[in-house]
Amino acid sequence: MTEGHRDAPHRPHAERYYAQHASLEAGEAGNSEAALQEAINEGARQSWKLVGVTQDPTSDGVILVWDTSGIFSG
Repeated sequence: MTEGHRDAPHRPHAERYYAQHASLEAGEAGNSEAALQEAINEGARQSWKLVGVTQDPTSDGVILVWDTSGIFSG
């Protein structure tokens, strides 16, 4: 998983919604798209549903908001 791994000890436990940071650093062509796709794939493997995306104003990245349970998730 990316920087926002949900088992990080310094982060509170997510109850239903989980915010994940996906880094979109400038680099070789297609690198940012691959990083974003990997973050999306990781959520999909856990049967989470993506419910929101916003640009991270403090870095070159985005915040993905996942519904980890409830009516949107399996």
